[in-house]
Amino acid sequence: MASHETITCPRCKQTFECRVGTILRCQCQNVVLTDEERTFIRQQYNECLCANCLRQLKIAYQQLPDTSK
Repeated sequence: MASHETITCPRCKQTFECRVGTILRCQCQNVVLTDEERTFIRQQYNECLCANCLRQLKIAYQQLPDTSK
């Protein structure tokens, strides 16, 4: 992947600019995830997701019953 690339979020199909080459300036850096939340998301997706979907999946994980985490 180039340092900046317009990609399509695999979850919502919206396009966004992924800045994996300058990760500290990427839109995903605005979403703080725990290790457990990252694992939950990685189990479902292998590609970059837009910040909105990351926020939604963070909430989905937090709403899981403790026995499912």
